[in-house]
Amino acid sequence: MSSKLASQTTRQGEKRLLSHARLDDRDSKDHELKTAPIMTREAYISAGGRASLPQRGLLGSVVENAPLSALVCGVQGSGKSHTVSVILENMLLPSSPNIGTVVKPLSGLVLHFSEGGPYSQPCEAAWVGKPVAGSGVETPPVRVFVSKSSLKTMQEVYAPLGDAVTVEPLLFSQEELDAQAFLSMMAVGQSDNVPLYMQTVLSILRDLGEKYTYQGFKDELHERKKKFNPAQLAGLEQRTALLEAFLDKRPLGEQRAAPSRFAAGQLTIIDLSDPFIDPTSACGLFEIITRLFVRARVDTGKVLVVDEAHKYLSPNRVTSGLTKELLSLIRQQRHQAMRIVISTQEPTVVPAVLLDLCSVALLHRFSSPAWWEHIAKHVSADIESKEAFDKVVNLQTGQAILLAPSGLGMAKESTVKVGARSAARTLGQFGRKCVLIKTRLRVTMDGGASVLVVST
Repeated sequence: MSSKLASQTTRQGEKRLLSHARLDDRDSKDHELKTAPIMTREAYISAGGRASLPQRGLLGSVVENAPLSALVCGVQGSGKSHTVSVILENMLLPSSPNIGTVVKPLSGLVLHFSEGGPYSQPCEAAWVGKPVAGSGVETPPVRVFVSKSSLKTMQEVYAPLGDAVTVEPLLFSQEELDAQAFLSMMAVGQSDNVPLYMQTVLSILRDLGEKYTYQGFKDELHERKKKFNPAQLAGLEQRTALLEAFLDKRPLGEQRAAPSRFAAGQLTIIDLSDPFIDPTSACGLFEIITRLFVRARVDTGKVLVVDEAHKYLSPNRVTSGLTKELLSLIRQQRHQAMRIVISTQEPTVVPAVLLDLCSVALLHRFSSPAWWEHIAKHVSADIESKEAFDKVVNLQTGQAILLAPSGLGMAKESTVKVGARSAARTLGQFGRKCVLIKTRLRVTMDGGASVLVVST
């Protein structure tokens, strides 16, 4: 009797360990359901609705409860920035029955860079903080950090948003400027020809090791640079001047605590639109702020938007700088509770390895065959290349081709019974299927609408 009972116990244990083996039998604990980056409404209901997916948003639709990495591309006026703003609404706005369920708003960071000057345009993501009049939508606080030298200009640029945003100077404390931050600003590894004086800098950093402080490093560098020739000295001072411009020089007791830049339910925008900041310098600063964002404790998930990436990302700098930081984040997104959205007009500037790792691609309208060829090499699609490109060229504003192999939808599955053939709809992943979607309307202000000579 005891032998029979032991045998039953063993069989029950085996069944429990193999309960996940049936591909067509899913429940709320299923890993593919919990981590699907996107799904259809029908799939959402079939998967168990809110019991399986407690946090979601309507794009068509984005499930922001799980980490994801997305590429959003398209020419100006195709709906690219609108889509990015909709994704941010889904992740930052407290629960709204019209757009989804947000039990725990995320912490958002947007990296933005343009030419700068008084005729600059505000980052379009900032309009997420301004509700449509009379809508009653509770919007997230938006904080915009800019270079100190352009503070007044950028305050005027963001003035149309009123109290929806606050514009502040971007200043780092000495504690935040660790050895990695210094190397980022020195652009070490981003050039094939590293100046000889950088060997001295690296030697100082190695000698200081864990005892590194920014002031201690400066003191040691001051002694050693006495041996530099004028050309080396000029190069070093040029690289350190920008870092000094972003250093908070107030007494330590008066400096702002680093975590205050990021908070749950808050959108932080780093806008480095400044005529005195070039793309390489912007990448160095973005790399520092991204690293601080990853380290910040906000007690929720995070979303990082690389906005207008074509203005500062380089396809040739895959193993260093900001691109390397983004690669590391995407590869560890599940462990960092991170969502990464790369928005660009020109997908050819996005390094191939980033395209390979993105779990979602949203392709708005564009007409360049070179762009499509670059994307087609790195995305999974079961459609002939010419036919797919024709579809992209003819997309209407707001429409997009969605490629999301791990996304979920309902598909017809043919079954043969005695004397008849039937087609049942089952829940499954998109795989290599192309899905045509149209982004929903926004519930916050749209600051990126086209300006016409005559409005109708």
